[in-house]
Amino acid sequence: MTELVTITETARDAWQGLPHVIPTAQKVAFLQKLLDAGFPSLDVGSFVSKKRVPAMADSGDLPGLLNIPSGATLTALVANERGLETLLGTPGLGEVLYPFSLSETFQQRNTNRSRAQAAQEVEKFTQLAHAADRSMYVTISMAFGNNEGDAFDVSELVDWVGRFEGVGVDRLGLADTTAQASADTLHEVYAAISSSREASLAAVPGAHLHVTPENQEELLNAALDGGCRSFDSALGGLGGCQFAKGAESNVSTRSLVQQVISRGFAIALPPKARHALESLDEAARTLAESARS
Repeated sequence: MTELVTITETARDAWQGLPHVIPTAQKVAFLQKLLDAGFPSLDVGSFVSKKRVPAMADSGDLPGLLNIPSGATLTALVANERGLETLLGTPGLGEVLYPFSLSETFQQRNTNRSRAQAAQEVEKFTQLAHAADRSMYVTISMAFGNNEGDAFDVSELVDWVGRFEGVGVDRLGLADTTAQASADTLHEVYAAISSSREASLAAVPGAHLHVTPENQEELLNAALDGGCRSFDSALGGLGGCQFAKGAESNVSTRSLVQQVISRGFAIALPPKARHALESLDEAARTLAESARS
């Protein structure tokens, strides 16, 4: 049986670092195109400080302005309990995203919490999300190295993966927040996680890679070779974490789909979406360019 690769289109990550805010109506029009084309998973916003991330100030408005097909999931990020409460009170959002960091330094800067405090929130938020019939997605940033001066230990990463799975997190992603990953590091990380599971049939975590045009293909091949079957990506290859030093762009959705299919995998996008990738790619770039001028 052909293995299936799933993708989440990370509009949030594509938009949040742009110099000017994209008007809500333009966001809605773009996201509706993706939903109508059959994109099954969209990361659309975050419930964080509006002063810190003004581009996401309308995150609570977007779901109510969209026609969300049955089976499609909208994700939004939270970094504290107040944000979670707002998300859980927003109809149409099916998945909670929490950003954990393997780097203590970045965890403090990104969420004003220690890793120990963040881990406690993950457990609590998972319980609250499940009680509200939402799923929980945790990304582990700096998962392939960091430029914060903190030690990088693959065995420590494996321990955190096991800990989060143990508290019921539904989905895990390994984030290359500052574009530190190499193919060798990806192989090492995924091999370590796979070997730690022994006879377990659980899927390895997905990948949220920040790449350059020169290394994207190599890194994606390494992740696929390591057993990764779930990726975050962005049309136009836009975005990257504005709070991380040295971050590059997200994986290009269009290129990812082409590469996955060329490798002999199936992609969890309907034909309508695959055929529209070129025009959607152009639309994403045009939308971003309007927020740069």
